[in-house]
Amino acid sequence: MTQAVPDMTRSFDHNDPDFVADPYPMYTVMRDHCPVLRSDRYGGYWILSRHEDVRDALLDWETFSSATPGTTTIPTSVRRTFNEIPLEVDPPEQTRYRAIVNPWFSKNSCERLEPEIRRIATELIDAFAGDDECDLVQQFALPLVGRSLAVFLHMPESEAEQWIEWMEGIFHGRLNDPARADRCSRELIHYLDDLAADRRLNPRDDYFSLLANATFDGRPLTDLEIRGYTVVTFTAGHETTVNGIGNSLWYLSDHRDDRARLIAEPHLLPRAIEEFLRFMSPIQVLGRNATRDIELHGQAIHAGDLVAVSYGSANRDDRVFQNPDRCIIDRHPNRHIAFGTGPHACIGAHLARLEMRVALEEMLRRFPDHRVAEPGRLVPTPHGDLRGFWSLPARLRG
Repeated sequence: MTQAVPDMTRSFDHNDPDFVADPYPMYTVMRDHCPVLRSDRYGGYWILSRHEDVRDALLDWETFSSATPGTTTIPTSVRRTFNEIPLEVDPPEQTRYRAIVNPWFSKNSCERLEPEIRRIATELIDAFAGDDECDLVQQFALPLVGRSLAVFLHMPESEAEQWIEWMEGIFHGRLNDPARADRCSRELIHYLDDLAADRRLNPRDDYFSLLANATFDGRPLTDLEIRGYTVVTFTAGHETTVNGIGNSLWYLSDHRDDRARLIAEPHLLPRAIEEFLRFMSPIQVLGRNATRDIELHGQAIHAGDLVAVSYGSANRDDRVFQNPDRCIIDRHPNRHIAFGTGPHACIGAHLARLEMRVALEEMLRRFPDHRVAEPGRLVPTPHGDLRGFWSLPARLRG
């Protein structure tokens, strides 16, 4: 991907298979020569690639709004008539919406779940420990995240199997099988609506009961508001955390010195996880909407234009990171924005970090020599807005 700048404008597509396979050379060209790039794909959108511009856009919610349903993903796969809350609401309302659920997502609340998440990880590993090979996504990361979400929501873990089926349909179908994505989305929404309706009448100690009995500005949350909360809770942290775990295990398979160091110096793992998130950002591109005419780097962005912010490019910007194309597991400081920043920073970041840490600790303890299969057997995520694997077969003992 080294074409001249004029050739990549207008026709640029972050879902192009060649770009998805290795976006980083193109990101470098964009940052250096066309930091505000216009594409005519998907009805037209801009993409910001420099760390400073991405960070400023995320902080400036008044100019770069996320309060339009469905446009945080480009192109959107399912048109919706409700906002995902608090992702698709802007301050000051967003601040009050977020306050309702902040205690549930707090660092202390998440850390109390560590024993249960570790139990889940251990059970999953035990199930394939006697095999020579397993799929580290399908047999480990995917069910770990699904069952951990159940624990987080105070729901039965048995529900996670159905959730995983819906999530796979939504994420895997949105480009190549939109009918499946739409069906799974509708089934998920129906399920969530039914749960919320039940909890209004029969409250329990779970996340749905919290929402069903919460108030906003002195009134009960509406059915659509509860739907907005629950849909984003299920979708936003699912595929991204699966990708974070899979990316990390893929990297450690090919970088045995770093793996040996983390085994010898386990206290480095939290810092290594931050570097994995920077180096292989699970979210690569996220959409925003311009609310006013602005000029940036000589480009005129008009009110109503769709603007994509590239976390994947920003986190490889050599204006901020030394040796940005090297994964340095003890990198410090690390100003990555893999979880975003500003009022819409990922509310589930504490849970995601916990799941990643437990997953890596348990895999490194049980299978310190795992070796991912040859590239031809791997199934990378085919979407340019996310980066990870749908299938990651590996030999467990080198």
